[in-house]
Amino acid sequence: MQSENFIFDGITSEEMGLYNVRMQSGLVETPFMGSKSTITTKVVGKDRPYFHGVNKDVIQFNLQFSLLDEKWTPEKTHEIARWLLHDTYKSFQSSDDLGKYYYVICINGENLYKANDKGYVELTFESNAPYAFSPIYLNEYDLSNNTTTEIIQIENRSNINKYFYPTIEIELAGTTTDITLKNLSDGGREFSFTGLQSGETISVDNENKYIISDIPAVYRFAEFNKNWFRMVYGINQIEVTGECIITVRTQYPIIQ
Repeated sequence: MQSENFIFDGITSEEMGLYNVRMQSGLVETPFMGSKSTITTKVVGKDRPYFHGVNKDVIQFNLQFSLLDEKWTPEKTHEIARWLLHDTYKSFQSSDDLGKYYYVICINGENLYKANDKGYVELTFESNAPYAFSPIYLNEYDLSNNTTTEIIQIENRSNINKYFYPTIEIELAGTTTDITLKNLSDGGREFSFTGLQSGETISVDNENKYIISDIPAVYRFAEFNKNWFRMVYGINQIEVTGECIITVRTQYPIIQ
């Protein structure tokens, strides 16, 4: 976060006349990842504890914002507060690294430091994850003439977890009522639906595990094979059976 310019909730700092400044010299801190702590159980008489996993803490970072030569009038202070202070997560990007998104809430900003109505405010932001996120990617694959099978490629750009679970929208074409996506890069793991209706569109949020059909009051969990679609790191070769149009929505957790 070396740039004086940033984007918060889709609004640039230049539009608001506010700039990211450093009041002390030295290196600039940039969030890398949240801290971790191990989950262990110690047993009397055993030197090595039992390991159960890790807890991951979300990222926090402090920034100092200044209006530079502009004064902190009551009106301007109100405008800045209305922009930056919310009770829901908002996107934050530093202009020197626009490919990285943080979703943050300001959790501390007790003091505005001023002299002659000029000065700076220091804010602490807490993100919703132990890492940042990539931009959102939408990839569409038109397989409406796929009468046998066809292979598509989807790249998992996340370097965080073993698997990434995207959101997928599938619009059935022709007379297709069954659809299968076999991930050849994940041991042939199959994600499939059977007994759908011709022309139906289903949206599957694989991370949060829910399915929505465009047919009112129709629920498709019973027609699903319960293998949520996932991708390994890198290029995934996906064999598709069935006539359809597939849209894959991805936003990858990243550390870089």
